[in-house]
Amino acid sequence: MKKIINVIELDSRDARYQSGIATYFNVLAQNMPDNINTYNVVFYRHPEYTDITITDAGNELQIRHPMEFPIAALFETVFTYMIPKLKTMQNIIIKSDCLSCENLAYIIKSRVYCKTIGVLHCQPAINTTPGFVPVDPYFNMDHIILVGDNGKKYMQYWNCGRPYTVIYNGVDKPKITTTHPKDNVFRFIFANGWAPHKGFKKIIPAIRQVAKKHKIEVYVLGGHAKEDEQTFQEIKDLPIINMGLVNDEKQIRACYERADCALFASQTEACSFAGIEAMAYNLPIISTNERAMVEMFDNAALFVEMGPNFEINTEEYAKQMLRVIEERGLRTKLGAIGYSRFLSRYTRKKMLEKTIDIYKSVF
Repeated sequence: MKKIINVIELDSRDARYQSGIATYFNVLAQNMPDNINTYNVVFYRHPEYTDITITDAGNELQIRHPMEFPIAALFETVFTYMIPKLKTMQNIIIKSDCLSCENLAYIIKSRVYCKTIGVLHCQPAINTTPGFVPVDPYFNMDHIILVGDNGKKYMQYWNCGRPYTVIYNGVDKPKITTTHPKDNVFRFIFANGWAPHKGFKKIIPAIRQVAKKHKIEVYVLGGHAKEDEQTFQEIKDLPIINMGLVNDEKQIRACYERADCALFASQTEACSFAGIEAMAYNLPIISTNERAMVEMFDNAALFVEMGPNFEINTEEYAKQMLRVIEERGLRTKLGAIGYSRFLSRYTRKKMLEKTIDIYKSVF
């Protein structure tokens, strides 16, 4: 008989934006073997939340709170709320899936027998001030999962001596069901939404340049902040289709299937699910040369240099957009390289197998 393992995933996210970690949770939970159970604990913050609410929605405990509310103050309350459920579980693994929930993992570990796993889904800031000694957030983890080789530098920066493994994120190989439109419109997809560090606003001037020369559409998937509504007024003359938060998998799939090219402008990433999806759908890619994006795409993308203050050369970005539109052979080459790269390292099967091995190893 296989050992029962109960995995509790912890995350904190801005409720306004699309979350790659949500995709990570879904891929794992939907494909675990029968002996591994998953329960999510997610802190949702939003500037319009004025109260704290806790809702148990089946397999997810949802904590909604104001943006500036000190999240550490919620941990004791959440732990108290979880005690009855924890008492029914055996072989518990607490996974902290972003750099803000480790202390909740350690609170649980100090009071309930469990194992802890940290997952580095982001690229935190590195303080280079002379004499500064960084605090290791993963000092009490039984294992650490890095979603890309770029995470190794943080293990060194924190002087973290805990065991770690690189496990790339992964998705299913898509089944194409939508016929690509034949209307001479070239369609770009930007699946990272309007979160500032995703950089979409910075490439609007490039889109404006390209729209003057070709018939294009740019689909933007993902939520936005209220202050972005002014931007929508400024770009209403452009062929930018703001899809908002999209959670329906069929709708997301249809957007990728209609697309001719995927755009990225991130100033920071770790292992972007949108990037994996772009490769899985055989799309040519244009991206900033952010470290993790270069690691992900390698020669499957056209890269545009990002400056020290995360500025983007929009002339160069527009030039690469025009190349992809006008050079069919280039599109085909980039798409084929990206798809091959997806199959070799970013599939759901590979992520699942390696993650399950880690779960087993900590017990």
